[in-house]
Amino acid sequence: MTDDFDATAAAAPLLNAWQGGPRPSGLTPCPQNVAEAYAVQRAVMQGLGDPGGVWKMALLEGRDRQAAVLTRRSLHASGATVDLPADAAVEVETALVLSAEPEAADPMAAIADIHLAFELVAPRFAPDAGFSALESMADGFCSSGVVLGDPIEGWRDGLPDRLGIALTLDGASVPATEAAAPIDQAMDFLIWLTAHARAQGMPLKAGDVIITGARIGPLPLAGATGLRATAMGAAVGIDVAYKGE
Repeated sequence: MTDDFDATAAAAPLLNAWQGGPRPSGLTPCPQNVAEAYAVQRAVMQGLGDPGGVWKMALLEGRDRQAAVLTRRSLHASGATVDLPADAAVEVETALVLSAEPEAADPMAAIADIHLAFELVAPRFAPDAGFSALESMADGFCSSGVVLGDPIEGWRDGLPDRLGIALTLDGASVPATEAAAPIDQAMDFLIWLTAHARAQGMPLKAGDVIITGARIGPLPLAGATGLRATAMGAAVGIDVAYKGE
């Protein structure tokens, strides 16, 4: 991060959008590197006065492993009604819920449960904005929340790479290809995230929630008001109220 980069100024339009204001077309100043994008993430959290504790794995430009810290207020229980913009999308994921800060020797020991989950994808930027990859990263990789569903039973005995997820929008089945998500990849990310979170001044702790990548999606909601997914005896669901409608 350059010494003259003003992360607070860059974060201001994102904060305004979080609080119901207009969605910007970009950030000024625009982050020019990963360190500056992370500085904007931190400034948003500080501006919202939110403790965080919700994390997502992401690939910058589809290649470089990075992460985003999300607001605690954006964590929803299954069955909640959430307000989203018309251009929102959803991803079906699994979420790790921690019992402690992980240790590199055995990160799985710090996991209390693995839940079926949704990630809600809705950038703070305007629908027609041509924002950069680093601006997306500054905006938490365009995530607007996580919906935590049921725990998946028996995951300690082994979790298949594909869970056999069934997804419906407004009661209609949605055909979708489920990506493989091996548990060892999630543990590798968890080790990386433990060090990253400490470096950001927000060490992982009991109760933190971590999503580790899309198994299905992103899928546009396209006006649907009810979303449900099931897999391995677990379920997750939300109802959607569209902003401005």
